Amino acid sequence: MDQHEDLGPLLSAPPSYLEVRQLLREALGFPWERRPLLIGIDGADGSGKSSLASWLSWQLEMPAVHLDLFLIRDSDPMRWRLDDLTRIIEAQRELGRPLIVEGVQLLYALDTIRRPPDFLIFVEKENHESSMRAEIHSYLVHFLPKDRAQYVLKWTSAEHDERVMRAHHARRE
Repeated sequence: MDQHEDLGPLLSAPPSYLEVRQLLREALGFPWERRPLLIGIDGADGSGKSSLASWLSWQLEMPAVHLDLFLIRDSDPMRWRLDDLTRIIEAQRELGRPLIVEGVQLLYALDTIRRPPDFLIFVEKENHESSMRAEIHSYLVHFLPKDRAQYVLKWTSAEHDERVMRAHHARRE
């Protein structure tokens, strides 16, 4: 029995995840440094930002903040409790620690508090329809997050889903 067999699909990551992890390790100065970078993950709703942020948080041993947690319920247009977000970002910076922040319209929120990300990742999911099409289109045109990103992660869940299923089936055999 393989020593990692009990972890199954946890050890299976899309190649793009591994690539962006390596780029972030370099930007952070690993293994000798751990620069206090603000790492932003932007993209449409349902594109995989939260999954990537959680995985990177685990892999790089740093906190990830989900912008959804600061969303003011029923706000239209979308608004966040930016004073709370600012406190978290500034606390990490004062401690000299890196931080991942992910969310829909991330650059808009960070621009409002005058704190651009030091490293921006834009996530695109193949054949994905946002439920916020009008808002997202306007945001993409105005803030150009894909053009500003240091890394654009394009992915399809089909390949990863297949590997996860193979891992589950192999475990049952």
